[in-house]
Amino acid sequence: MSTMIQRSTYRERAAFGLIDDIGGVATVLLAVFGLAGLYAPILAAIATILFGVALLVQGRALLAQYTQASVEVAAKTPFIDSAAAVRFAVILLGAGGAALGVLALLDVNSAVLTPIASIIFGAGLVLSSASAWHLNAVRRAAATGESSARDMLANQLALDSFGVQTFAGLTAMILGVLATLGVTYDLTFNLVALLILGSALILKGSSLNAILLSFMHQV
Repeated sequence: MSTMIQRSTYRERAAFGLIDDIGGVATVLLAVFGLAGLYAPILAAIATILFGVALLVQGRALLAQYTQASVEVAAKTPFIDSAAAVRFAVILLGAGGAALGVLALLDVNSAVLTPIASIIFGAGLVLSSASAWHLNAVRRAAATGESSARDMLANQLALDSFGVQTFAGLTAMILGVLATLGVTYDLTFNLVALLILGSALILKGSSLNAILLSFMHQV
């Protein structure tokens, strides 16, 4: 019975990875349409809201999965509280960025709020990628016996995802700062930042799903 409950729980949490994919694809499409000149300010605000919600959901998924993994391996380390705090920070950053997107959609200084949201999202993506890497480390600590092909795939995806998303997050932060300063093509910089963030989120969803499937394989 407990095994069935665990498998059901992992399937539900794997659905969070699908939400990442949907949010990432939607953000990318809106950014592309915005770069094509189709209602760019409005699409940038909507993309900001969607990405913020997706980042918030992702933070919740990482927090829930880390809590479950810590219980399974009895991870009694002094870093547990700080690791949970990082995941809470991802949730707060996602919610804060989405709120800025709503204000921008209401035309409350959208030229400044959406770039600030991109900066926030960049920081959140860096923290989220580090959290996913740490989750994978906890998963590996819980593993017993020889690593399967699925385990090795999850490890490789986690490593690749960490590097790409850290770079994407830092790039988005730089573009957001440039857009906030009001330089020429500030809206273009912001849309490119959202495009990069959305693409990274798609990769993150695939990586998180692979890690969760590896968890399922062990129960």
